[in-house]
Formats: sequence, structure tokens, C-alpha cells
Amino acid sequence: MARGISSYSMSSGYFNGYSSDYEEKLLNTVWMGIVGLEVLMVLGVAVRGISRRLSPHLKLRSR
Repeated sequence: MARGISSYSMSSGYFNGYSSDYEEKLLNTVWMGIVGLEVLMVLGVAVRGISRRLSPHLKLRSR
């Protein structure tokens, strides 16, 4: 059992150096994409709300 634990910690240490560079850049790119998308969605809702407030309201004729 002790052999399995030591080999696991050794392999995780080996991959830790590789994953920290590539994986960190990849996760940062994904994170920035998600944040950018969220900002665009908030701006879209804000512009839509402002445009609705500033546009003249059309009155419907009652029949």
C-alpha cells in the first residue's frame, strides 16, 4: 500500500510542473472568455433597458 501512495505522489509531482504552465494558461484563457461573455451580456441588458426607457411608447388603439 505504501508503494502505491509513494508512486502516486511521485507522478503527481512530475505532472505538476507540466500542468502548471500549460493548464494555467488554458484556464486563464477560458476564464477570460467566460468573464468577457458575462460582461457582454450585462452590457446588452443595460443597453436594452436604456433604449426602452428612451424610446417613445406607442399607444395602442382600443377597439
